[in-house]
Amino acid sequence: MEQTSYAKKDIQKKFNISLATVNNWIKTGVIPSPENGFYTKESYLKLIKSIESDSIRLQARANRSFSDTSDIVFLGITNRQRKELLIKLVEKFKTSSLSVLEAIACLGKQILISNNLYNEKSEIYSELNKIHVKENIFADFIIENEDDDILGAFYQSVQTIATKSKNGSFFTPSKLLVSIKIPENAKVLDPCCGSGGILIRTLSKKHEPSKIYAYDIDETALLICKINFILFFDNAFISPHIEKHDLIFCEKNTLFSEDSDKNNRSETFDFIVTNPPWGSKLSEEQKEFLLRTYPLLGTTEVFSIALFNALEKLNENGILNFFLPESVLNVGTHKNIRKFLLKSKRNIEIIPFGTAFKGVQSECILLKLSAKTDNDVKIVVKKDSDVILNKKNITAPDYLISYNVSDFDNEIIEKIYSAKSVKLSENTKFALGIVTGNNKKYIRETKSAEDEAVFRGKDILPYKLKKPENFIKFTPEIFQQVAPVEMYRSKKIVYKFISDKIVCALDDGSLVLNSANIIISDDYPMEILVCLFNSPIYSFIYQKKFKSKKVLKQHFQDFPLPVLDQKTEKMFLSFYSDILKGTINQTIIDRKICECFGISDKQYNHIKESVYGIA
Repeated sequence: MEQTSYAKKDIQKKFNISLATVNNWIKTGVIPSPENGFYTKESYLKLIKSIESDSIRLQARANRSFSDTSDIVFLGITNRQRKELLIKLVEKFKTSSLSVLEAIACLGKQILISNNLYNEKSEIYSELNKIHVKENIFADFIIENEDDDILGAFYQSVQTIATKSKNGSFFTPSKLLVSIKIPENAKVLDPCCGSGGILIRTLSKKHEPSKIYAYDIDETALLICKINFILFFDNAFISPHIEKHDLIFCEKNTLFSEDSDKNNRSETFDFIVTNPPWGSKLSEEQKEFLLRTYPLLGTTEVFSIALFNALEKLNENGILNFFLPESVLNVGTHKNIRKFLLKSKRNIEIIPFGTAFKGVQSECILLKLSAKTDNDVKIVVKKDSDVILNKKNITAPDYLISYNVSDFDNEIIEKIYSAKSVKLSENTKFALGIVTGNNKKYIRETKSAEDEAVFRGKDILPYKLKKPENFIKFTPEIFQQVAPVEMYRSKKIVYKFISDKIVCALDDGSLVLNSANIIISDDYPMEILVCLFNSPIYSFIYQKKFKSKKVLKQHFQDFPLPVLDQKTEKMFLSFYSDILKGTINQTIIDRKICECFGISDKQYNHIKESVYGIA
């Protein structure tokens, strides 16, 4: 039966967004509210068209998965002539009527013809000819084999940003692969191979092709992978195992889908290497499946599940190399995969690369796991020199692996946490700043009669707010997200949300945007909390224990607060008053904090150097 009425959940599924986002669109006037809970077919199609045509909204970061633009992706191609060739190939495709798959088939065929590898007796010949194309639009091109992934680069270039963002698929730069050495006799697997770029840049041409396994869910990428291996080995009749398998949505503890045979399910490998999807956009049904299937992990983050399943397919003497976001080491939601790794009886090696992926803001690491060992597991960070992490510092409940922490750092943190202290009480309130949904519309730089000042994270300095630069008419009912109004109007601590240090001030009644968040404490004096949190001692804890760029509620809840007698409390309150007057500086306050925690002069100087770059 034809559908004639539509609900908010239909919009949610159409754009693979949360119901909260749909409600925010209604609240901010992006789309109309459904009448009696439903849209007619006509009104639904009209609003869908309206949303799809709103290019600014859909190409914003929060909705990046709907951007329909594409960029030339060179996949490590540096030769100028080769780059120009790729651009011409993409331009030729854009003027054709071919689908992406048809264009890949045409271009793959032409590359093989150009290198005398298009043999009618080969499997690839049959596979390419099954994709019916009226005209080979690339017939005039001669494309020599230069051991680059020009076919994969073409595929990435003609895909939209939306597709790449939804699938979490981005190119792995060659410089990240230098440390990966695959033994020539190894049975090797890349379970998220894409076009095979990692394998063809890390394998030896002497490797036995039948020992190579490359899996993916993208059949077009697998076709490219087959062509790339033919080019790599210069042989149209090689037989690597390039197959469609799903590493994420598969049977628990297997690498294969439900219809795979039992023999394959027990197959293990000597070497596994991959760059799994990061941040793939999942439907609610998919998320429910993952939570149900992997209760041990308790996450819907696909890279954690990919790592879990791949490790299950590694034999006891096998080696694993996984590219992962740095957050896998230090964000609480990934604690279960960290616990699983620590119990795997494999040495862990971590190589940090920073923001190495184009179009991805997350910092990345290469995680290496060794063969199983009967000795104590070692955790080594490869930087300028090897740093061995102390496993006893990686503890429940979160099993945080802080790889930027030296033994001296750990000594200081242990001293702080072992001193007599308390935590923020359960009565402490936290709130987000205002999310307007459209700052350009609601925020002004000049104040009108109805406006009042509103502060951003960048307006917060230690102990005070800058002179107001932005103004807003406070109409909470039309904004996308607003905390209880009384929290803005109360005495409160406001702090920078995006920051590599803790920066906060005490405020009474001002409005803040969502780059500035709020703490209200009734149990521990807020004047003293501001003295503590603005100290480099707390920024040191934040940087070393959490290594985050977002200051979160759980960070404040974890911070140890000195137990104060009446005399010390009075002293800190006096410090707060004096620092506002400018009669003392932070160092005076820091000395008292050091006394509370037993921090020596040497340790304090190290803290300042670590946080500020100066002793």
